[in-house]
Amino acid sequence: MSESNLKARDRLVFPLDVPDWGEAVPLIETLRDHVGWFKVGLELFISRGPEAVRELRAMTGGRNGIFLDLKLHDIPATVGRAMAAAARLGADLVTVHAGDGRAMIEAARKEAGRTRVLAVTVLTSLDLAEELGLAPAYTEPMALVLLRARTAWEAGCHGLVCSGREVAAVRQELGPEPLIVTPGIRPMWSLVERDDQRRVVTPAQAIRAGADLIVVGRPIRDAEYPAAAAALVMEEIVSAM
Repeated sequence: MSESNLKARDRLVFPLDVPDWGEAVPLIETLRDHVGWFKVGLELFISRGPEAVRELRAMTGGRNGIFLDLKLHDIPATVGRAMAAAARLGADLVTVHAGDGRAMIEAARKEAGRTRVLAVTVLTSLDLAEELGLAPAYTEPMALVLLRARTAWEAGCHGLVCSGREVAAVRQELGPEPLIVTPGIRPMWSLVERDDQRRVVTPAQAIRAGADLIVVGRPIRDAEYPAAAAALVMEEIVSAM
């Protein structure tokens, strides 16, 4: 089911991309009333372990969604067991890589329970080239994203993670039902030095293209007043709604 009726706040995901729980806590306290979701990625999960999800749930009282971004990538049996463990933690969304075959995605979906599975199509940091070992037809991001998106959706994923530059094409290809999450978002007022994201768009561009959730990290985290920065992102989301 599409998330098109979500309120602006519910569309904003803040990634807790910090090295330890001590740095995460003040961000959670500052932003829990200003964002709809918190994302726990590899850095914090490895640092704090499963407790990061449990403590985040306790701190937010269930008012914020929890997005566990582990990008699971292994043989189907291993990914299935890992997804079952993530579901027991109470994560609302968990990611798997979309490029590792239908069987792996199906295994994740089978073990997810009430947790929704998102397939990561192509990382927004990548600028594809033939030396990655891809067939020439798939060295352009759009072609590869659409191939992986179709495979993941047919395998039962609840949604997809893709760059804002590919959202419209994925939405046209798969229709209104998939939950589409877009990272690599840079607000119009944000300038990030030495940015490792290549295929970036603004919040408004992503929402207009058909994204349901947008992930905004450094422009909020590095702002002098993170809550005020989140409010500015919200204004851009509202302008597109």
